[in-house]
Amino acid sequence: MAMWRQVMALVLPLSIFSCSIVGAKTPAEEPAINAEPSQTTLRQVPPNGLDSLDAADLRYFQSMGPLEYATRLGGMPNAPIWRVRLRLTPVQQETELIYQVKVDHFNMSPALYDSLVSSYGAENADPSLNNNNPHQHISLEFFPVMNVAADWLTESTQISESDVATNPSCGLGIGCADLDDLIASEWTDMPAVALETAPWDSETLPTLVRGVATQAGWMQAGEWTMPMEVPEGISDERPWVEVLVTNYAGNGGGYMAHWIERVADDSVRAQVYQLYYDPASGETDGYGSRGYVCARGAEAGQVKAICP
Repeated sequence: MAMWRQVMALVLPLSIFSCSIVGAKTPAEEPAINAEPSQTTLRQVPPNGLDSLDAADLRYFQSMGPLEYATRLGGMPNAPIWRVRLRLTPVQQETELIYQVKVDHFNMSPALYDSLVSSYGAENADPSLNNNNPHQHISLEFFPVMNVAADWLTESTQISESDVATNPSCGLGIGCADLDDLIASEWTDMPAVALETAPWDSETLPTLVRGVATQAGWMQAGEWTMPMEVPEGISDERPWVEVLVTNYAGNGGGYMAHWIERVADDSVRAQVYQLYYDPASGETDGYGSRGYVCARGAEAGQVKAICP
């Protein structure tokens, strides 16, 4: 554990992360969707349709929570260096519990390229980082049905460019598209998390989202399990859960995921689970830690192992 903390402290390389049963419904299997103005294409999940899955693989599909499902629909960001932001808000609509998930793909490549040019000169900066693809936003809705944790409501999907200027700060007070240091000064180590991949692919982004949900206790025994009590004040501006996954974690490489969960507590604004994973290491576990966003005093807004 000490080794990965040292790796994560390095910065800037020279070149270059209780479902409710409300009724029966067939899981969504619609084709890809195109939308103006971004022309982002959503993917079919699983890639070859549900008929391609055997019984064991189908159980994996049925267990996927809305956050993992959303990352699979949106695919990988179209940028060398990126941050994905997921925001989950539960909405009760009559007898149905709807999961609203907002997905943002932020392009961090320009920030890294400019920093490298400024520090080392253009001749030493990887030209592929000079990438200005726009930030992307996808709004999705899911709801739990019999034997399916998150069924995709395709008709409510909206796709657009994400205006980072209107969302300058992500849930840990970092710039959504900036190279901010995601490591706070105080974390409590947690056991390593065995990362589980889908039967149809081993993509790191959804694997990490599933892993950090497991770390936070929302995936138990391979099943999405939503806590029963929703904290007061949850809204679009204050989502119940916010997840950040970044594929740039300094010189050491690897991916960093954060699960930020709002809680009802006078001294704690949110609890945060942190998961680091480096596919190049050959390991199949993510290294975990936990902290709290304090709500009062001189440490308000900071991540600490214990809040006053």
